[in-house]
Parts: sequence; structure tokens; C-alpha cells
Amino acid sequence: MKSSTERPAQRPESQRSPRSAKTKTKSKKYRRQTAHISTRRDGKPLIFGWGKHLSHTEKVKFQTRATWAITGLIILVLIGTVAGFWIDNNIIIPGLTITSVNGHPIPQSEYRQMLALQTQLEVNKLYGPHGLTAESQHLESLDADQLAVISKETTQIANLNKQIKALPAGPSTQRTILENELKADQLILKNAQTAHQSLNSQFTNIQQNDIPIEQQGFTQSSLGTESVNLLQDDELIREWLVTQSPAIQNKINPGATAVNKALNDLKANEPGSGNYSGFLKQMGISDDNLRAMLTIQLRHDNMQNYLASQIVSPAYQVLARTMTLQTMAIAKQVLADLQKGQSFAALAKKYSQDTNTNTKGGDLGWLARGQFANQDDNGVIDNWLFDPRRTINEISPILMENGSPHILQILGIDPSRPIDASTLQTLKANALQDWLLEQEALPTTKITPIDQNMLTDPSNLPPASVLPAAAPASSVPGAPAPGSGGSSGP
Repeated sequence: MKSSTERPAQRPESQRSPRSAKTKTKSKKYRRQTAHISTRRDGKPLIFGWGKHLSHTEKVKFQTRATWAITGLIILVLIGTVAGFWIDNNIIIPGLTITSVNGHPIPQSEYRQMLALQTQLEVNKLYGPHGLTAESQHLESLDADQLAVISKETTQIANLNKQIKALPAGPSTQRTILENELKADQLILKNAQTAHQSLNSQFTNIQQNDIPIEQQGFTQSSLGTESVNLLQDDELIREWLVTQSPAIQNKINPGATAVNKALNDLKANEPGSGNYSGFLKQMGISDDNLRAMLTIQLRHDNMQNYLASQIVSPAYQVLARTMTLQTMAIAKQVLADLQKGQSFAALAKKYSQDTNTNTKGGDLGWLARGQFANQDDNGVIDNWLFDPRRTINEISPILMENGSPHILQILGIDPSRPIDASTLQTLKANALQDWLLEQEALPTTKITPIDQNMLTDPSNLPPASVLPAAAPASSVPGAPAPGSGGSSGP
């Protein structure tokens, strides 16, 4: 008898169920069929008729790689677009030249920074705590005090006169006391009336002249042109400084201490409740930008002071005469006549268009350097007159100035001639202006015209609430500062 734990004898292979064998065969066939489909070529194109030779697996790989490639390309394009936009707006466009001086470009980014500074300085001048409006209000307050004194003393004097009149005739202690009080009050009244007249005159001048003049010039176009001119002037000043001694350079180039003081003054004179960081944000500039523009402003001021200090009396002067001709053809004919020996005075009386000198034969009198330039904005003529190579009786070539041809003659040269006090003061006050006229008139100086589109580009201008596009139709002295709500200044 067999044990119950013994395993039954396995069925011979030939006796296994036909179903099991069939299932196994089907499974093998299915697996082989799946592999065949994924690797075989189906003859269908993938894109634009291409890809018939690829298998299903190869097509899937190609599609995956293409998807990632297109996604990467899109990302790169987006990054490139953003980067390009940033570079365009922060490097290329700001770096475009608004004007140039002797080949040195002045980018519009510097113009925008200088305009921001000039705008704030002008706001401070008009509406700051030490500005014209504040000064006007202070004068008005002082004048009101004097008017109160006048009213009080007038009443007091009237009462004293009444008391004196009521006294018995003849001298008395009471009369003496009242008369002394009357004299004291009359002196106070006189002084108050004098003070009132002075204060009222100052107040009226500020109200009717100073403030309206500043307001008329406080516009985008006016201040914009002034800002570009400052940058042009600075190029000329720095070119000149390169040729000067270190001592002169140190006098004109401002140091860090001077720049810090100027910045603190700007902050202290800002009207309203604004703050420095808010001002920088509103103007779209940095602290370094503002310091750089303050450096230019200070160098400009220092150059004026230095040049003014060089103007002294006595000084080198020339005695000259001139004529302004109507056309170049007439100028050439007159010059030919002069070279033939004809009278300069007679020709000036006949042909000169200068009504100030033609009746005097073109006589200009004695001139110091800068005097003619200051009177007529004639840098070209001033340069010719004060060239050390000039000789007595020398006649100039035809000089073009302000669109008209001019001819001059030197009649005398005095290396040390006194200058009258009034002329000396004028020459000192306009020292830098005259120097710049002469520098601009040099044949080596090349200044390109200002790009007017950049000058008025809104992206370069402060908000209209701070810097108006146009002057007010009628100035309103004491009006609140533009943007005084807290964003107009540092």
C-alpha cells in the first residue's frame, strides 16, 4: 500500500492538455507579434511626407526629441526677447547720442539725468524753503508787521496830539512828557514807513518780476535745452582742463566734499514732504547719477569763478572799427575796395547794416577781451580781434557771424589799459559765457545739433506734474510747488 504523502506521477508530456499547449503557443505568438509591430516600418510619413522608413519606436523617439527641442527653442527665444528688450531699453537706447562735442558723444541717458537735476534745482528755487515763493511770503509777513506798527503809531500819535491840545497853554511837566512821547512815536512811525516802503518794493519785485520770469522758463523745452547746453559746455571745459596745470585743475574740478555739500543743500531746499529715495525713483536715476550731474554743475560754477578772477584792470585792449554787410557779394566788393586803399569809415557809412556804428564810420572804441562777444554774441570776431598776431591798421578777412559777413580793422593796441568799473563788472559776470562763445567759434570746435526727438522724448522727461510742458498763461506767485505732495524732490 502506497503512502498518502507520495506525489502522483507526472503526466507524460505527450499526455498534457491540448488547451495548455495552445495557450502557451498563443502567448509566445502574442509576444513575438508585439515586438514585431514596434520595430517594423508601417510606411506612414511622420511630417511633410518624410519618415516612412522609420519604425514606430524610432518615430516616438524622434517626436520626443523634437518636442524637447522646440520647447527649448521657445524658451531660448523668450529669454532672448526679454534680454534684448532689457538691453535695448537700458543700454542701447540710453546710449544713443543726443549731441556730440568734438567727436565726444553725449548720450541721452546723461541728458535725462541732468534734466532731473536741473528740474529739482528749479523747483527748489521757486518753491523751496529758501526759494522765491518762501522769500516773497517772508517779505509779506515782515511788511504786515510794519503796517501794524504804522497803524498803532498813527493812532498813538493822534491820541498824544489830542492830549497835548487839551492841556492848558504854557509849559508844564505833563506837556513835556507828552511831547517827548510824541517825538519817540513819530520816529518809530517814520522808521516803520521807511521799512514798509523797502519791504513792499522787494515784495512787488519778486511777485511781478522774479517769480514770473522763473515760471516762464520752467518748461520742458527750456530746461531741456539748458540741460543739454550744460553737458556741451562741460565737454569744452574738460577738454581745456586737460591742457592746464594740476593747480588750475584742482580749482575747477570739485572734490567729494563739495559734491556732498551740494547734495545736502539740494535735499535741505526741497519743498513739501518728499524724500530723496522717492525723488530718485520718480526721476528714474540713481544716487551715483545725481552726484555725477552735480559734479558737472559745480565744475561749471567753478569755471565761471576762475575765469572771473582772471579779469582785471588794466588789461590788454584794442581800438577797432567794424562793418556788417548785407550780402557776401557786397562784402567781397567792400574788401576789395579796402585793399585798394579806400576809406574804411566812408565804406562803413555807405554799406554797414550796423545802425549803432555805421554813422560813426564803424568805430567800436576800445575793447577788452570778451566785451564784443558779450555785446553781440560774436565769438568769431572776438577771437580775431584778440589774436596776439594782430597789428595796427590790419584789416580782417570776411568773418561770418550770426549769418552776416563782417569786416573789421585794428586801429590801436594797448597791452595795459584801464577798464571802467561798470564794464569790468559785466565782463566778470559773463566770463564763462564769453569764454564759451570764443571756444565754440574756434575752427577746431565741432558741435552737432541737438536731437529734438530725444530732447522731448517722454522717457527722458520728468513727469508733467513736476516739470510743466508749457509756461503758465499767467503766473500765480505763491502757487504750490508742482508735485509738492511728496514726490517732487529728494
